[in-house]
Amino acid sequence: MHHTTSLKYLSTALAAAALAACGGGGSSDSGTTPTPTPPASTSKFTQNATWQFTLPAAGQSVCYDFDAKAEVAGCSGTGWDIKLTSSGRTAALYTNSGPSGGGKGAALGTPFTYKWADLLNYKDATLDPASGQAVPDRAWMADTAKSVFTGSNGIQSAVFEYDLTGNNQLHPNFNVFLVTTNSDSADITGAGGKVYAVQITGYYGSPTGTTSGWPSFRWVNTASPGNVLSTPAGGIDATGGWVYYDLENNAKTTESGTWHIAFNRYNVKLNGGASGSAKVAGFLGKKPAGFYDADGKPVTAKFTAASNLNDTLADLTGAKTGPASASAWVKDSIGSALTPDYTGTYPNPLNYGWFTYYPTAATAAAAGVVQHQIKANPDAGTLVKSGGGNSYARMRLAEIKYADPASATSAQTWTVEFGIQPAAN
Repeated sequence: MHHTTSLKYLSTALAAAALAACGGGGSSDSGTTPTPTPPASTSKFTQNATWQFTLPAAGQSVCYDFDAKAEVAGCSGTGWDIKLTSSGRTAALYTNSGPSGGGKGAALGTPFTYKWADLLNYKDATLDPASGQAVPDRAWMADTAKSVFTGSNGIQSAVFEYDLTGNNQLHPNFNVFLVTTNSDSADITGAGGKVYAVQITGYYGSPTGTTSGWPSFRWVNTASPGNVLSTPAGGIDATGGWVYYDLENNAKTTESGTWHIAFNRYNVKLNGGASGSAKVAGFLGKKPAGFYDADGKPVTAKFTAASNLNDTLADLTGAKTGPASASAWVKDSIGSALTPDYTGTYPNPLNYGWFTYYPTAATAAAAGVVQHQIKANPDAGTLVKSGGGNSYARMRLAEIKYADPASATSAQTWTVEFGIQPAAN
């Protein structure tokens, strides 16, 4: 199925235990134990590289080509593989793909998925070492738009749940999202700019009625909630890339046209923030009852109920909760497996995967740093595909070193290590 992710096909570790060489045992006639001959290495990770740089000023980026073992000025083209964008004291990382670049890059999981020691056991980035089977192309996660429609489940969707009935299908949760055309105003009545309530209702449609990648949805203008509009029967074909939709005129358009929402299979983006030049943004206005239990787990019987379209119509047309302020609208940003959401809650340390931030003096002292500093997590790592799409690397952040160890604002030197699987000849 085209909508699955690495989290379905691969285990959380996705790495075999260390491979032990099979040596001979027993005694020979001479009473000595022969020394086994170790097998020849068959690893395709034949090169190593170290990328060391000073963290740039906030908003600035540096890019690296692990094949050439060199930085790429300007982060242009498909030659770079890893981009790091500074926020001043921390940074976000991206692959050369999707909204981040024009390349064919991707990541196989996040720095929370793997241990560096496990990655060292990989012989070939295209094979699952636990099963020996080929890693599906769709398991490699390209960068994409991160929006109000992005969730924290296995497929990173706030719209669908996956494989609830064991048939590898997506089921919509009928959440109602408010989509404003003016993110400078918190108003949801239309007085500050047109606002639409949008509900995703399906994923399978034409040409067979069961084809994946054909999302269907319905919506209302909040100023006239009784007029329910919807996509044509069978949904819209989002199997070949982004499809742009004009909610005002109920029509498909182009990226250069007037659009509000766009679909690429089950991924969704809005015309604002990192995704577009307009001021379109979103907010989760209402969750229909019964789709999740008290622990937040999907209720399969509800998701598969044939009456959901009718049962949730009132959620679409009725009262919804809007943002408390204009700043609460969710504007699109760039999402990457290399920049997952952090774990932990203040005042405890916050783990960003590649590094951990220490917000208090007490937590910092326990880690051997000072308050507000970050410290590398060298035991974490992941696999990345090059911008050219034909070579791979395992990578980890080995060290973050401050110019003044007693200052959280002094210059940082980052050291990133790669094990490289060059492109096949």
